[in-house]
Amino acid sequence: MLRKSAVILVSILFTALFSTMFFTGCEGNLLTEPAMSESAVLESPMSEDPGIFSLAKGKPVPDTCLTIQSGELLSSTDEVLTTGNDRFGYNYQAHMFNGRYCDNDRVIGGDYCDVNLIMKWNDAWMSNQDCDGDNLLDRHYGYPSYIGSGAWLTNHQSGVNPDGSHWTYFVKIVAAPADANKDNGNWYT
Repeated sequence: MLRKSAVILVSILFTALFSTMFFTGCEGNLLTEPAMSESAVLESPMSEDPGIFSLAKGKPVPDTCLTIQSGELLSSTDEVLTTGNDRFGYNYQAHMFNGRYCDNDRVIGGDYCDVNLIMKWNDAWMSNQDCDGDNLLDRHYGYPSYIGSGAWLTNHQSGVNPDGSHWTYFVKIVAAPADANKDNGNWYT
């Protein structure tokens, strides 16, 4: 039971760390039921129509988007992205990670390598293409933050306790909708 509690605590910490490490600019924009962090970036939603510019970066939208198959898209660690699973467990084309918990930070090994982790996300969380011209996968494309974008990410963790019993943990993180209300530093829908 102690191990399960420790893993759940680490899961919560991972979620916070993962959001700030890999999704720069999104701090305070994600909603986990029923309230969200008190430091929201956007007080009112922007139009869903990005027009000819990316609202997120103010760059012209290209006629075509760069895909993983082009061989030109880069990871957050400047590695060229390819289709299929990479050595860490990420399959950006399929919008998922399937590997060891310790490898989700794109560094092999570390703590909690005995925990299996499956993450899935939608295009709004992290796309499998680049439409804003920065050679990185788009995040909340057309929005200055995750708010109102419809973005979501799931984490499904599993492992074995010292007594041989199996445990699982699941969480879904959802971006705050554009019509969310802020009350005492928390966002509600």
